[in-house]
Amino acid sequence: SGFFLGFSPPLFVALVVYSVGGTAASLYLGRNLVGLNFQQEAQEANYRYGLVRVRENAESIAFYGGEDSERRLLGNRFGAVVTNYAKLIVTSRNLQFFTSFYRFLIQILPAAVVAPLYFAGKIDFGVINQSSSAFNHILGDVSLVVYQLETLAGFSAVIDRLGEFEEVVKAPEVARAKLAAAEEGGELEELASRIQVEQAAGGAGDVLLQVEGLTVKTPRGERALVQSLDLQVKREEPVLVVGASGSGKTSTLRAIAGLWTVGRGRVVRHAEVMFLPQRPYMVLGSLRDQLLYPTWAGAATDTSASADSPPAASSAPADGGNGASSNGSTGSSSSGGGGDSAATAQGNNGSVRPTPTDAELAAALRAVQLEGVLQRYGSGGGGAHSGDSVALNVVADWAGTLSLGEQQRLAFARVLLSRPALVLLDESTSAMDVVNESALYAAVAEAGITALSVGHRPSLVRFHKKVLRLEATEQASPSTKPSWSLISSDSLTAADLEELAFTTAE
Repeated sequence: SGFFLGFSPPLFVALVVYSVGGTAASLYLGRNLVGLNFQQEAQEANYRYGLVRVRENAESIAFYGGEDSERRLLGNRFGAVVTNYAKLIVTSRNLQFFTSFYRFLIQILPAAVVAPLYFAGKIDFGVINQSSSAFNHILGDVSLVVYQLETLAGFSAVIDRLGEFEEVVKAPEVARAKLAAAEEGGELEELASRIQVEQAAGGAGDVLLQVEGLTVKTPRGERALVQSLDLQVKREEPVLVVGASGSGKTSTLRAIAGLWTVGRGRVVRHAEVMFLPQRPYMVLGSLRDQLLYPTWAGAATDTSASADSPPAASSAPADGGNGASSNGSTGSSSSGGGGDSAATAQGNNGSVRPTPTDAELAAALRAVQLEGVLQRYGSGGGGAHSGDSVALNVVADWAGTLSLGEQQRLAFARVLLSRPALVLLDESTSAMDVVNESALYAAVAEAGITALSVGHRPSLVRFHKKVLRLEATEQASPSTKPSWSLISSDSLTAADLEELAFTTAE
């Protein structure tokens, strides 16, 4: 810049005007690049999500005959990807045209500015080359935005998406911090607007769960699903939650589990609690991994290398007594069934338990009527224990291999192995027949586990000491009248059971 100011002020002015004008023109032409890149990421993500949903629900779609509808929906999403990409290409093309023109013009601009001085005899011809070289060098430094605008726009779009993701991830932490600040500041109204869930450090005798003044609201808070619920769940006194659809049965369990905070009230858990949803989660890995999840997840097999390969379940039984699946994956214990791993798990009540042996895992499967799975994937040679180890080491897509009823029974096997004091069952036997349902509830009771169940079948009443009946409400604001009633199951008559079946089926 000192050279231009001392030698040719017009060249310096041309440098400033050209760089500022080029930057402004680039920003104008590429003003939509950030938004288009952001939308491209979002549209591609939506399209991938749609493909994954079709893959996961292919059987249901086939039963409904919804192939044409899904094809149309996926076509619309793919069309959105192509349309946005076309806009992105047009904007990038225009920007590239201008950038190329900008690069070409700087080759002749310095010569055009200093040419009058040369023709006037004030400078030599070599000075023109010197001024062009210096002009190009300095202009390249001040034209970073012009040359890299497309890259900067793509980077900005990624940063925006990551920023939104971070905000969503940190939202619970922000809510907890806000709640803690309200508690320290004594803002009772703020405290009353959230459901407080506490894990008591010590026990409270036979009381496993205590619910005080629980009001559960819809996500936006416009309607109360459950109002002023007071409940104590004691050891060996299981409770069945019933009510019409939309009365807040599952939402109540979610509030107790700490997954639903919209509302007010207090939940105190005095013992270890385990939650079983209606559709169990099947992890990627072996049958052993399914049983160890989530209590001993750290001791489960690392099957990340085999998770992307084709499932080996169909060929595992033909491998003989090798004690491993066909893809070479092994379990957390030795294939000989010893399972004396040093790994342990710590419950939320501080209890420490060693990893179950292969014999204990197999016994849990038999207790939930899944012996057929062991026989299906186990080896015929080397004895029963060796066959069990082979079956436990099989890696497969268990969500697709097992029926929903079998998955629910496997979830009960997790409960029998983990042995929590209290288990929350959200229609966890809905895909089972009455015989298997009775066997599983009997096994849970025999293991000393108390159940808090949501169900629609009158056959569940005999496995519970109390029945909590929730009444549906349409009120937009809390009422002083509770929307629930708690009765003893022994006091229910046949007529009550018939009414219960009718009410819960609505």
